[in-house]
Amino acid sequence: MQWFNSRLIHSLSIKASVLVLCVSSVIGLVAGFALMNSQNKLTSDAAIQDVQQLSSLQANIISQHLSSLARLGEVSHRQLVSRLNSRYTEQSASELHFNKLENGAYRARSGEIGVFVGASGKLTTAEIQMANKLVSVWHDIANAAIPSFSSYFFISSEQLSVTYPAKLAEQLPATHNFEEDIFYRIGTPKYNPTRQPIWTPVYFDDIQNQWLTSLIIPVYIQGEFVGVVGGDFILQQLNELIISEVDVLTGRQIFVFDNSGNLIYYPDFKHVLSHQDAKLNTELNNFQSAPSFLQEIIREALIKGRFESESTFVVTGDKRVSVSPISDLNWYVGAYDKFEPFAEYTSKLQLSIFFAIAAAALLLSLLVFWFLNQFVLARLRIMFDAFKEHQQGQFELKGLVKDNDEIGQVARSMMAMSSEISGLIEGLNEKIIEKEIAELAALKLSNAVKHSETAIAITDENFIIEFVNPKFIELCGREEDELIGATLKTVIDNQMAWMLDAAYEQLNMGHTWKGDLLLTHSNGESIWVSQTVSPMTEDINGGRHFVAATQDISQIKKNQKKMEKLAYHDPLTNLYNRTFFKAQLTKSLEMTKRGHFSFALFYFDLDQFKRVNDTLGHEAGDELLIEIAKRLVRRLRAEDTIARLGGDEFAVILSGVATVERATAMAIDIQNVIREPVQLSGAEVLVSASIGITMSPKDAMSIETLLRNADLAMYRAKAAGRNTHYFFTDDLDKAVKESLLIESELRVALRELQFELYYQPQVDLKTGKLFGFEALIRWNHPERGMVSPAIFISVAEQSGLIVELGEWVLAEASMFIARLNEKYNENYTVAVNLSARQFKDKGVASVIRSSIINARIKPEWLDIELTESMLMGDISEALHQLDDIKALGVQMSIDDFGTGYSSLSYLKKFPVDTLKVDRAFIKDIPEDTDDMAISDAIIAMAHKLKMKVIAEGVETPEHVEFLIKNNCQIGQGYLFSPPLSEEKLHQFIETEQKNYEALFCRTEQK
Repeated sequence: MQWFNSRLIHSLSIKASVLVLCVSSVIGLVAGFALMNSQNKLTSDAAIQDVQQLSSLQANIISQHLSSLARLGEVSHRQLVSRLNSRYTEQSASELHFNKLENGAYRARSGEIGVFVGASGKLTTAEIQMANKLVSVWHDIANAAIPSFSSYFFISSEQLSVTYPAKLAEQLPATHNFEEDIFYRIGTPKYNPTRQPIWTPVYFDDIQNQWLTSLIIPVYIQGEFVGVVGGDFILQQLNELIISEVDVLTGRQIFVFDNSGNLIYYPDFKHVLSHQDAKLNTELNNFQSAPSFLQEIIREALIKGRFESESTFVVTGDKRVSVSPISDLNWYVGAYDKFEPFAEYTSKLQLSIFFAIAAAALLLSLLVFWFLNQFVLARLRIMFDAFKEHQQGQFELKGLVKDNDEIGQVARSMMAMSSEISGLIEGLNEKIIEKEIAELAALKLSNAVKHSETAIAITDENFIIEFVNPKFIELCGREEDELIGATLKTVIDNQMAWMLDAAYEQLNMGHTWKGDLLLTHSNGESIWVSQTVSPMTEDINGGRHFVAATQDISQIKKNQKKMEKLAYHDPLTNLYNRTFFKAQLTKSLEMTKRGHFSFALFYFDLDQFKRVNDTLGHEAGDELLIEIAKRLVRRLRAEDTIARLGGDEFAVILSGVATVERATAMAIDIQNVIREPVQLSGAEVLVSASIGITMSPKDAMSIETLLRNADLAMYRAKAAGRNTHYFFTDDLDKAVKESLLIESELRVALRELQFELYYQPQVDLKTGKLFGFEALIRWNHPERGMVSPAIFISVAEQSGLIVELGEWVLAEASMFIARLNEKYNENYTVAVNLSARQFKDKGVASVIRSSIINARIKPEWLDIELTESMLMGDISEALHQLDDIKALGVQMSIDDFGTGYSSLSYLKKFPVDTLKVDRAFIKDIPEDTDDMAISDAIIAMAHKLKMKVIAEGVETPEHVEFLIKNNCQIGQGYLFSPPLSEEKLHQFIETEQKNYEALFCRTEQK
């Protein structure tokens, strides 16, 4: 604080400098403030004039364009009315051909002109005459109107509509009612009694997929309202009009809004129209989606009406806004100062002036300070600093001793005296510090040894104990008197006493010895300790001593054993775990590489273990695993390594097993042991094992390869029927490599769309007519040609590619049935098989929904086929998934019925429409009476459950006769047609006389 007062508060140079700084700053600030006010006034007036001119100019441009559209509409209206007046006296030169649709609607087309009569209207003779007359003149009207309007239309009071382009009429639903459309209602006498042309509010057209406003002109014939004529003005044209007509000044921005506050145009607001989800007749409502500052501008303009009383107004701080109305549509054009360039320039100028004033004042102050400090105060400060440093034990006068004036003489005298005093003080301080350090070090060492948690003993060169600390006494359980004079070997376990001899050799060489020893407690207990013995410096008599530091590590040793058990053992079965197993496998391989050692690796899991978990619970599953582990330990040898790798997976290393015969015998023994009944808490169960076997060094010499080989062999054993064993072979390896190659090529095929769908017809056995089709995938490989699904479907399932492949099939089949039904005006169905992986996917319902929406098909045209086995896992989850899919409105079928093990109690709960009888039950009819009985039973059961039945594999007339006799509704097979490409399928459908139709005539005669 004293330094602060002397150097700053009481400094003459600082005071003078501050005074100059303050005076200069005040004068500069007053001048700068006056200059800024004048500059701000000029820039503000210029900005106001710019935004006024810009909003007015753009409002006039838009108004003139809309007025020209209105005039064009009135000209077309007069031409239309003139033509309609003549319809009662003239006959049409050409007649339209109307197609009647479902629900009573009609459509017709002439070139790009579409005609539509909704189901709620009537196609009378008068309406037909009106349509013919309108079509005859509509080309001329549309050619004049379309360059300015996106579409032009006429809607009569009887639900007749004539449109240009034709797609507006063709894409309307059959049940469409024009009374609900805003572009019709606004022209009716109820809403437009003055019969004037009128613009609609902005609304969404889902056919043109655009936001637009329509110019609507009512049509009256002899004073009677007959309909409206209108043209659509897409708001995107407004954007083009503004961009092409207005040269927006730098820093200015244009926006357009209506009297409801909806933002119609704003260049920086990219989603001004697309932000709102909409369908036909949805009016624009996006005020809340507009930027907050535009919302404030719109509120000021509409609610407070500021643009009516003020040519411009200011919002959000300093934005200058001008609003001009477009009266024809109740729209408004706004312009505002977007970047405020003049204000920015003014701010920069202000900052420049203020910085200049501050710099000038600071420079002047520094000059005054330098002058006073250099020529008046510098010598006084040197003397002050010198005396101050002397009080702190330092004395440095720098260059002052060279001066010859009075200050220089005093400085030299004080320097000499200070040197003498400093020498005396330094010598005394060194002695005191050395003594204090020695005493403190001795005290610390004594306390450290006394209170140390490390047991410390000092011995002579013969390990005779001369000193022990309290911790050493506690660790040995003996009194201090017993220890002093005794040898160190008396407290060490006899079996480890020899280690002191090894320690003595190290100590003699001047090295420290470290090791773990067993210390003997007085109660006979052995304690693990970490022992460190170090040589000490010789004492004054030349004697040598050793210091022994002992640390109790008994708990660490116990923890190590526990950690080893936790790290290398499975906590449930107490078998070795995967980590230890891999380590042992590594050791076995190393021994094999050195020669004269072979072993067999068994890899297996329990067949149907999941069923035990699902039926009896996971606790029962754990009991089963524990019992199986005990049996394996009892059966196998001590030198064999048994491990549980996870779940119900086990692995065994059989040491010294070099032949296939011996490995086979061991595998049979293990299977026999596992097959014995297991008594659990809840029930007695029988399980089996599928074992994969690989031999080393014959099959492989690496861990990864051995494990892979054993795993492949195990899955081949499962595929062979379970409860068996399988040795790894080269053929199995080749099959795996072929599978990997197919997987790789499948990924390329998906990317390059090498797949194609074939369709096998399904025939109504009652009428002989086509009912639908089953979609069957084909892979058109660029090198292999057409690849059978039997080769690549299983690979796609295993790799997960079936999900992406299945999505493509769903989408392609949906588009196919949409094209087919549209072309033939039918309601055919297409069946698509879902894979097990697809069915388990939580998003499968969403995928199906997207396919239906994208193809624009009726949901009931799509038939989703599932197999029995896919439904018999987690029943509750399967039911939930089925309900989600069925909620979409699609058909659902169970494929290959009768080949699985489905429960009839569950079957009646499934929301299924159709059962498909597997071809295995059809192919041997009528020779195989058992197949006939099974098929008859399946058909009867399906009818009882109110399900349809489709029989697969229909290949002979006898098959058809049997199925018709047993009331099977649908047949599918090569008798009717093999799977066909879409092109050949069209030829099949269009064939008037099909080969199989005679079968149904013959059946009816019988």
